[in-house]
Amino acid sequence: MKNHPPLNSPADLFGGGRFTGYTFLIIPLGLLLLFFFLPVLSIFRHISWSDISENLQNTYYRSVISFTFMQAAVSTLSAVLLGLPGAWIMSHVEFRGRRLVNSITTVPFVLPSVLVVLGFVLSFGNAGILNTFLMKITGSEKPLLRILYSFKAIILAHTFYNFPITLRLVSSAWKQIGRNRIEAAQCLGAGRIRIFATVIFPSLLPSIIASASLVFIFCFMSFAVILVLGGGPQFSTIEVEIYRLARINLELGSAASLALLAGILTALFTWIYIRLQKAAGAEPADDIQAKPVRFGKLSVPARLLIGVYLTVIIVLIIGPLAAVAARSFQDRSGWSGSLVFSFKHYAEIFRNGSILRAVRNSILIASAAVLITLPAGFSAAMVIVRGRLKFPNAAETIFMLPMGVSAVVIGLGYYSLLTVLPPSFQAGGILIVFAHSVIALPFAVRSLSTGLRAVRESLLHASATLGAGFFRTLRKIELPLLKNSLISAAAFVFCISAGEINAALILTDGGTPTIPIMIYRLISSYQFFGACALGTVLMIICGSAFYLIDRYGGDDIF
Repeated sequence: MKNHPPLNSPADLFGGGRFTGYTFLIIPLGLLLLFFFLPVLSIFRHISWSDISENLQNTYYRSVISFTFMQAAVSTLSAVLLGLPGAWIMSHVEFRGRRLVNSITTVPFVLPSVLVVLGFVLSFGNAGILNTFLMKITGSEKPLLRILYSFKAIILAHTFYNFPITLRLVSSAWKQIGRNRIEAAQCLGAGRIRIFATVIFPSLLPSIIASASLVFIFCFMSFAVILVLGGGPQFSTIEVEIYRLARINLELGSAASLALLAGILTALFTWIYIRLQKAAGAEPADDIQAKPVRFGKLSVPARLLIGVYLTVIIVLIIGPLAAVAARSFQDRSGWSGSLVFSFKHYAEIFRNGSILRAVRNSILIASAAVLITLPAGFSAAMVIVRGRLKFPNAAETIFMLPMGVSAVVIGLGYYSLLTVLPPSFQAGGILIVFAHSVIALPFAVRSLSTGLRAVRESLLHASATLGAGFFRTLRKIELPLLKNSLISAAAFVFCISAGEINAALILTDGGTPTIPIMIYRLISSYQFFGACALGTVLMIICGSAFYLIDRYGGDDIF
């Protein structure tokens, strides 16, 4: 057996001078340069200072910008306030069904925004489930709650979609606060309030701010929720205006100037999130972790409050989805007749060639996105975790940049390139595949980076000592240990692509429809039964991904 020099760092596992972290940069950087930076930077050729100046001086656009900030801030506050009690419950209380509740809170991560919109229309619309129930018990002939097409609908949808981010990030940080520091504070005479203020809250603050930053980014870049539930220009945001200017008014200059502003702002927010997320993850864990309290040992008021909270969040998450599935099996007996059980709209899916083509396109595009994103994400993760780079934090920031640029802006970048690319690129869905790949790349990188960090370096050192080269170690040791992370990352990418509507709505010209595009068209034409049937198909597709994510991980995706 050959003698090998000692391995002084994880970077040595790349094989010394022959194989460094820079080698792994080729695949992910190539993907980003060609299909992220190039399209986004191509927007600049449509920008003129006159467009920027005119937009900033325009009263309407200034109101759009201010409303974008305002709705994102209110949505973030609402989501954080709803998520914090759940974070305490999931980190401190042991109860039957805890794993089920934990799984349910994963649902919004894999739920396409168009399904959120459809579910909220059916649940909270004037003729929705909630108003129908209230009208029956009160005898009223008019809907009592007018939520849709209002600011309340936007906040409610954003809260539902994003509160699990706070719940999961903060609960994970709360679990790391062990008994040692709390018992030390108790020995010094500190009461519960002072312990919370001086020990617990400072430890949780980075994760709270990090989760709030991420929620703010997602709400700031929200598109489908605003487009449908906003109900008009009164509640328009930057993302909706970019789409309207580019695809409806064909004013690429104005759209590009707003896209530049949106890109700068969201990139800044993402940089802040990355810094805060690192601070949240830097909190050292105590040796002795606090054990969760059994639900039965809590006081009756505490059990009642926890039961009410868990019921609310389960209904909030499952209710809209159940409404979509239930309505998909219904139809009206006449033009305005009563609802009857029917498979009519599922049969229509198989009869309608355009809908079948949309289902096929979504599956093929999502599968292609997985094949592109997974190798790129794995390479980027290797660079971040084991690369011999002078600026590892800068590399991670670069790979996370697509999270900080909205899919609408990315779609606009691709749209601006169509004038110099063959028409077959759009007709064949190639651009949509690459757009989805770069949009999903940060999630794959985060999942695989977490998996790589969990692999013990001692195993890799032992393999190298026994004479195994880099690729043999990768094949025999690392890839088997990364199976869960690879499956989880692939499921996330597939689900993100299958449910993505923002970039696809800008890029598609009718030749490459996807399931979310078809659902949006059906909703726009008030064909809610058909939209529900197609939405249920999308739920089944995303549900398969959800099963894989729930089984193989995904908690550290953010």
